[in-house]
Amino acid sequence: MFIPLRHRDYRLFWLGQFPSVLAQNMQFVALAWLVLQLTNSPAMLGINGLLQAVPNIALTVVGGAAADRMDRKKLLIAAQGAAALLFAALGTLVAAEMIQIWMVMIFAVLLGCVRSFDGPSRQALLPLLVPRDEIPLAVPLGNIVWSGTRMVGPATAGMLIYGVGIGHTMYFAAASFLISMVLTAQIRLNPSPIVAKSRGFVRDVLEGFDYIRTNGVVAALIGLTFFNSVFGMSYSTMMPVMARDVLDVGSQGFGFLQTAGAIGGLIGTVAVGLLARSREKGQQILLGAAAFGVLIVCFSMSTSYGLSLGILCLMGIANQVYMNTVATSLQVSLPDEFRGRVLGIWNLTYSLMPLGGTFAGTIAEHAGAPIALGIGGTLVTLLALSLGAAMPQVRRLRLADGAVARRSSYARG
Repeated sequence: MFIPLRHRDYRLFWLGQFPSVLAQNMQFVALAWLVLQLTNSPAMLGINGLLQAVPNIALTVVGGAAADRMDRKKLLIAAQGAAALLFAALGTLVAAEMIQIWMVMIFAVLLGCVRSFDGPSRQALLPLLVPRDEIPLAVPLGNIVWSGTRMVGPATAGMLIYGVGIGHTMYFAAASFLISMVLTAQIRLNPSPIVAKSRGFVRDVLEGFDYIRTNGVVAALIGLTFFNSVFGMSYSTMMPVMARDVLDVGSQGFGFLQTAGAIGGLIGTVAVGLLARSREKGQQILLGAAAFGVLIVCFSMSTSYGLSLGILCLMGIANQVYMNTVATSLQVSLPDEFRGRVLGIWNLTYSLMPLGGTFAGTIAEHAGAPIALGIGGTLVTLLALSLGAAMPQVRRLRLADGAVARRSSYARG
């Protein structure tokens, strides 16, 4: 699983992700705590999260088009530098006691804009750093960074806020992005990737959507992850309600429930790396998605705290198995000139979770959180099974068969 680390450039890329992803995980906690201190308003917390998500949803396709038409390394460094500058400015305003809530909202929007360029450029850069046959190992190895920092990032932010204050916590995040910039800048891409000639920005974006539309397997994989994000991952929004009203474990138990899911996610990511040479990727994706849905239903029915911890760990494993396998299949199969745009659209998966939270919250308001989770899990499982039955090409997807997706006629022309 660690074979890709023998390549100097991938090793620098992998190490550089730790500080920047840690800072991204800290971002949500630090901004939320700052908003709460300034306003003491739960509603403003929701607005803060929305202001970070909306630019990311709106501009991710733009970031993907930029990653296909610009130097991806320079684009990633620019995004990291912008994030460092924003955190440093925010920390200075807090330290000088000049910060106001409208300033925080502006920073939330700007940080969301930066993330829309960071994600696509980061994902599109990876295949340039390792041989093609090592991509199935490099993808889960890279995702270990995300799973691992998700376990420690929020806690790190909380301890820093308690120990040195929010302003210095922002400085820590800025320094983390600067470290990532230094490591990324040392990457040597040789030969330099050929950047496709742009036909105009709007045309570039439309070509990305058209590529997905004309490639059924790619569309199915992205659709499955979108559906999971809206109806499956909504369980995370309902977790506080389950902890307080169903399991009766309070805030401390709520924290352990989140940790159990994060541990499962890390185990699932490692499992994908160990199964990297497995050829039956389609079955791995569909079984992982179906199992995830079934486990959500089981979690919704559980009234035992210990059982719920175990189920959440299994949910993390199942979710990461199929999500990492989808990412690997896309990385291996996509032509380089469309990689940034398609992966940018796929990256929207993580920005759609608030929609799922709204869906689940509305149902929970009238029927209870267990019913809301049960409906979401059932829908995820039914879609996975239906997709496997209706699209044999997805079920039979084999990594060794070569590219999953073929260039459409306009791309060949």
